[in-house]
Amino acid sequence: MDNKYQPLATSNLIVGRGSINFIGQLAKKRAAVIYDGRATSEAIKVQLKELITKNGGECLFIADIKNEPYFNDILRYAEEMKSYNPDLIIAIGGGSVMDTAKAMHLFYENPDMSIEESLRPFALPKLGKKAIMVAIPTTSGTGSETTSVAVFIDQKDKSKHIMISNELIPAYAIIDANFADTLPKTVAAHTGMDALTHSLEAAVCVAASPMVRSIALGAALDILENLVDSVAGIDECKDKARETCHVAATLAGVAITNSCAGLAHGFDQPGAYFGIPHGLVCGLLLPYTTAFTGPHPSYTVLAKRLGLQGPSERDYCQSLADYLVDFNTRLSLPISLAEAGIAEKPFMEKVDDFAGLALMAMATKLSPRIPTLEEAKELLKNCYYGKKPVVK
Repeated sequence: MDNKYQPLATSNLIVGRGSINFIGQLAKKRAAVIYDGRATSEAIKVQLKELITKNGGECLFIADIKNEPYFNDILRYAEEMKSYNPDLIIAIGGGSVMDTAKAMHLFYENPDMSIEESLRPFALPKLGKKAIMVAIPTTSGTGSETTSVAVFIDQKDKSKHIMISNELIPAYAIIDANFADTLPKTVAAHTGMDALTHSLEAAVCVAASPMVRSIALGAALDILENLVDSVAGIDECKDKARETCHVAATLAGVAITNSCAGLAHGFDQPGAYFGIPHGLVCGLLLPYTTAFTGPHPSYTVLAKRLGLQGPSERDYCQSLADYLVDFNTRLSLPISLAEAGIAEKPFMEKVDDFAGLALMAMATKLSPRIPTLEEAKELLKNCYYGKKPVVK
C-alpha cells in the first residue's frame, strides 16, 4: 500500500464545542442512530431527535452497543437497519459503536455480501447510495470517526478481524469536545493512549507521506503535553486539555487512515483474548515496540520537541522509550501485561499463537522493522514481564 502520492483521505471534519448542531443542516428524513446507552444520556437522545425532526425527519435508535462488535451482532443489526431504511446513519459513541455502524452501513447497502467478501482489503463497493454516515466520537482515542478500518471479534475464538477500505470512512465526523468532558478518568487514559499509539505508529509507517508524518507528530505532541492534565481533571485546565486531546485523537485517526498503524496494534492480540481494554494494551506495548523499531527520524523530531536527551538518533529513541514508560506510570497505567492482570501460565500457553498472528497483521508488515517469529515471541515476553525496553 503506497500512499505517498495519494490524496489525503478523511471525513468532512466539523469541529468545535456545540458542533453536534451541524446534523440539523443535513435535512435528512430517516436517521438511524447507533449508540452506547451507557454513555448516551436521555438529554443527548432528545437533542438528536430534535435536530432531525425540526426539518420534518424521523429518528430511530436501533442498536445499543456495549462491547467490541461480534460478526453475529453486526449482521443482526444490519437487518434491523434494512427494515427501517434510513438515509442517514448516526454513530455516537466510542470505537466499537462506530466500527459497528460502519459494518452495518456496508451490509445495509450490500445485503448479499458475505463476511469473507467484507474482509478483502480495499475491495469494498462504493457506499452512500442509500445513506450517508455521520460519526460523533464521545471518547478521545480510537479515531474511528475518520478511519478506513472497522475491527471485529470472532465470537468463537476471540480472534480479531479487520474490514479496511476508504469506503468505510464516514462522510462527516463531528468533533464536539462537549462529549469528552464527562469521560471517566480511566476511559480518558485508555483512549488517549490508543490515540498516542496511532500517532506514533503513523509517524514511522513506511507508507506515510511527509504530510501524514507532520499530522501524526503534531497529534502525538498535543497528547503528550495534555493527556495527564486531561485525565487528572485539574479544573483550570481540564476542559482545554480534554478538547486538545479530543481533536488530536481525530488527527491521529486521519494519520493512520493515510498510512497504517504499527507494531503495538499488530501485537495487541492478548488484549482481545484476555479482555484487557485495547487502549491500555496499546499504551503498555508502545515503549517496547518503539524501542524495538529503533532509531527513526520521526522519533528524533518528537524527542527533541519534548526536550529529551540525545545526541544520536539511538539515544533519542531510547530517551523516548523511557519517557513512554514514565508516561504510563504518570497515568497510573500498568507497564507490563502481568501488571495488567494476565496470569502467566495461560499467557505463555498462547504466546506462540499471539506472535504468529502479530506477524500476519498489516500493521506489522508496514512497520519500519519487522520482527522474526523468535523476535516476536521475545517482544511479547518482555512486555509480559515488564523488562526494560532497550534500543539496539
